[in-house]
Amino acid sequence: MTLKELEDNIELGRQIFEAVPEKARPGWGTTLLQTFENYLSEIPVYVRELYDITEDENKWGQAHKQFSKIRTFSLENPDYRPESYIILAEKVAKVTYNGSGLPAPFDHDSGWFIPLLAKRTADHIDNNNLRNEILRILKVNLK
Repeated sequence: MTLKELEDNIELGRQIFEAVPEKARPGWGTTLLQTFENYLSEIPVYVRELYDITEDENKWGQAHKQFSKIRTFSLENPDYRPESYIILAEKVAKVTYNGSGLPAPFDHDSGWFIPLLAKRTADHIDNNNLRNEILRILKVNLK
């Protein structure tokens, strides 16, 4: 698999996401988000706050509210780049909340977009070492 194969291939995104054990999905998503930290000049505080939530299964129910904070940041800061990074954070928050088992889950396919959004964020940054690390994280659970 290559990162290029992810473009316009939601089926591959589904396969990658579903290969990640359910209880590991929030941490896996956070690992992707954190991988970009050394390459982005600004990490919104609401994304950083999400890390604390994803690390503790007892806090996963808080991810719904955190999603709202990240979405509000996105709407109030339309020039933030890369946009794919903020959308990636939103998807990680959705997957985390869904993992809580609480009522009113987000769409079941929210996690299918995580690989593509990670790829697009890496493309925006345009660093081969980063692309290789993102690819490694995406492939870690694939058979």
